[in-house]
Amino acid sequence: MTTVDIYLLIESTTEWIRALSIPREDIERFTFRPLKWLRFATFAVYGAKGDFSESATQGGEIVDYENVSFDNLGDKYYYIPNNVYHLVDYNALNDKCTSSAVTPRRLDFCRDICRRDDSCVITGSDASDAAHIIPRSKGSNCISFVVRDRSSLYERLPFSLEDDIDIDCIENGILLRKDLHTKFGAARFVFLKTPNFAMVPADVPRVEQGSIPDNRTTLQYVEQPTGRNIQADRRDEVRPPPSILLDFMYGAAVVKRWKCDRLRDMLEQRFKDDFSKILNEKPKRSAPEDDEPGVEPDASAGLLEAMDDVIILSMLLKDTTPRSMATEWKRRSKEEELRSQEHSREKVRRWLNSNASETVSAIIKCLFPE
Repeated sequence: MTTVDIYLLIESTTEWIRALSIPREDIERFTFRPLKWLRFATFAVYGAKGDFSESATQGGEIVDYENVSFDNLGDKYYYIPNNVYHLVDYNALNDKCTSSAVTPRRLDFCRDICRRDDSCVITGSDASDAAHIIPRSKGSNCISFVVRDRSSLYERLPFSLEDDIDIDCIENGILLRKDLHTKFGAARFVFLKTPNFAMVPADVPRVEQGSIPDNRTTLQYVEQPTGRNIQADRRDEVRPPPSILLDFMYGAAVVKRWKCDRLRDMLEQRFKDDFSKILNEKPKRSAPEDDEPGVEPDASAGLLEAMDDVIILSMLLKDTTPRSMATEWKRRSKEEELRSQEHSREKVRRWLNSNASETVSAIIKCLFPE
């Protein structure tokens, strides 16, 4: 089995890392134009738009995305980012911002998704679950980090970057048939939205009949299933979840499936020990009741680890060190505590002002009863 190797440039070491190794037969399942799909998949992992070159030297010639077929596809490509990295929002990794307790928002999640999607977005089945795009077990800190860290890559976002983003927000949900829900949690398949910066709808194979729509959200099995269609488009009447979340999970699935040992070892040795507590420590969850709506199967351990890898890779690419992150984290935590204290004092002042006249009247009545 021949593979295509993707190399990423790690700024902190100025070293090209063999990051992904993807079998050609897998690429053929996903697209008609291999380099365009590889470009998108690398973007989903790397978190930066860029171009491929067959040369590792600066100023190397950009590949021809439209005309390179599987017959003349090379064995390795170097991904050259074309945008400036933005700073990491350290506060997004503060576990104090994360809540896994049962909240009114969580109780509304299943109802909101069912009202919006009505039935499974792929099959139309009524026997469906409200699934989280980013698993609920990752918490609100994770979805807040993803949105803020990658916000500059998208023209429009359905989120306010000024507020913390709830893991149970409707944008993070999708209605799936029960068996598909379980497979989605195990990263057996992903959703590809086109057009995106690298691909157009016609680049993706289609099992449905008729003309190709202008916008597609396609289910793609990462591992080829037996006896099933390997791709299917969402129902046209269903509004898809935002690209920023689907693309991040696409990248996590790519890392889980095709990550190279060199990249894995670097992530584990240089960052896992330092960031694991911040990324993974969460309050204990209260046990859900049997009839609680919106309860879903836990995501696979491999997928959760792959998500951490993508986040850690983003930090590594921006040359974020554990010490600088911890310092910034403490500073922002202190600022948040001070803001909370000032907010409490302001509430007391408003209460005293609003009740001052009533208090004076009450005292006068006590001293000078009629």
